Amino acid sequence: MNRCRRAVALLLFVLLLLSPCAALAEDEKKDALTVEESVKAANTADQQAQGAPARADAPQEEDLRRRISDTYAAAKKRARRKSFKGYCGAYVANQLVVLGINTSYLSANGNNTFELYRDLNCTSGGYLVSAYRAREYTLEEALLAILREDPSAGDILVGFQRGTSSAGKKYGHVLFIHGIRNGKVYYSDSCARIVDDVKYGEGEPIVCSLGSFVDQFARYKLDGVVHFREPGQTFQNLMTEETASSSAEKLTSEG
Repeated sequence: MNRCRRAVALLLFVLLLLSPCAALAEDEKKDALTVEESVKAANTADQQAQGAPARADAPQEEDLRRRISDTYAAAKKRARRKSFKGYCGAYVANQLVVLGINTSYLSANGNNTFELYRDLNCTSGGYLVSAYRAREYTLEEALLAILREDPSAGDILVGFQRGTSSAGKKYGHVLFIHGIRNGKVYYSDSCARIVDDVKYGEGEPIVCSLGSFVDQFARYKLDGVVHFREPGQTFQNLMTEETASSSAEKLTSEG
């Protein structure tokens, strides 16, 4: 009996010694988590103070760049072309098919593309159409109106009645914006373009501020802006192998 009592007493003594150690280890773990959370919060605050996007935004913006590059490659493959050589109507039309906004090829000159969509309620791919006519909006006003409706807007067509080059004065111009994030416009063009002293080739992802984008086309005559929206769908790359390799239609001479 005495042996049993001594064994129980010894066990209780050991448990009393271990309890403070366990509590201390748990407190140290909580302190470590608090420090880690503080560092993350400080990093986020520093980024925001410096005007840099939060880390969570970076993948989304990188996805936009990749989307533009992939769309350009798929559009060329679909059109069976190595280059669009400035044929903006063909480039935009192929992008709309590749992205699933249209189910069939629908093209026109740059100065006629806006007319194809301005009176539509939705596209053949089921996207809702919101049109902003030049007689009611400037380019900047149209883009800001779209952003008020959808702060993470994408899939925006911009049509110009007239450009500044000899071809642009005759055929106008059209381009496609893949997204606007954190005040930056993500798009590409059917010809080389210099933006903020940086030269971009045909189809390359162009990233600039909204103000810089508007200034680039200050001497162009705006036709209108179209925002394509698929109900209930979040931003994603909509390209499929089927649309990328679908048969090419005969291209017309667009500006």
